[in-house]
Amino acid sequence: MAKEQFGVQLEHLHQLQKDWDSASKRVEEMSKRLGETKAAITRAAGTDLTAAAAVMGPALLAGLATAYQVLQDVREIEAEAYALSDVHDKLTTELAADAQKLKTVAEQYAETDRKNQDDLKKHDKHQSTPTSPGHSGGSGSSHSGGGSKTPTTSDSFDSEGDGKWKTVGSWDAWSPDKHHTTRGAGVIDAPDTSGLSDDRKDVVNRALERINHRIGYSQSATTNGYRDDCSGFVSAAWGLDPPGANTDGLMGSQYSHQISKDDLQPGDALIAGDHTVLFGGWADDAHTKYIALEDNGSQGTVSHVIPYPYYSGDAAHERSIGQPYLPYRRNGL
Repeated sequence: MAKEQFGVQLEHLHQLQKDWDSASKRVEEMSKRLGETKAAITRAAGTDLTAAAAVMGPALLAGLATAYQVLQDVREIEAEAYALSDVHDKLTTELAADAQKLKTVAEQYAETDRKNQDDLKKHDKHQSTPTSPGHSGGSGSSHSGGGSKTPTTSDSFDSEGDGKWKTVGSWDAWSPDKHHTTRGAGVIDAPDTSGLSDDRKDVVNRALERINHRIGYSQSATTNGYRDDCSGFVSAAWGLDPPGANTDGLMGSQYSHQISKDDLQPGDALIAGDHTVLFGGWADDAHTKYIALEDNGSQGTVSHVIPYPYYSGDAAHERSIGQPYLPYRRNGL
């Protein structure tokens, strides 16, 4: 009995050995195939899929090709993503720089505008643009204009004089519904008299004398015998008999003759139908601006730089009535 049992156990052990050997061969084969598959994948990913076709079947190769294509697509998408990220960062940086530039430019414009406004305020403090003048019969030309209200009785002239200057008449009698400036703006821009002949210096100095006394404007008042209006001012500067000629009279052949713009010299005058101003010299090389010495309704007596031949609105008005500003020279000057 013991012998029979031993024989059965031995046979069973022999069967187990056969099974183990078979399993070992299968594991060895599977390991070999796995190694070959890994090598094929490595070669396919790194070099050439065609080489892998000799090792693997068509189905496995197709799968590898798909996997490889997916990998390539992923790599391309990743590269595009990085490129887009770089573009985004670059655009963000450039936009930030542009925004800073725009901010800087806006601040510069704002500062320039503020300075311009301040300059205009300062300019308006010292000088206001004369309004369009209106001619008034034989008494001379007129400017309607403002100014502080002061007494209008005789000898009421408010000036910076030496006591020898005397104004008579009423500042507002020629236009009762308006108040007029009784104090001139004075010398804002001074003419250069160096190199002038004595006669021309005398003309300019007589004009400056009235300007320095800050005489106001009126067609019914006179200062030292001459009317306190534009034509009375030029008449005094030219040394004509008081109270002076009006604008039409100043253009008469008994007093003056017409010249060209290029012939203008200090002491000559620009005369229109309703206003006249003494020429004090060019203020720029292009001859678009000059120093004007005048008595106007909004500033009184003043020496300042203005555009040639006069402020655009007033010059247009004079042209429209057929009496534009033209250069004149006193006879004998």
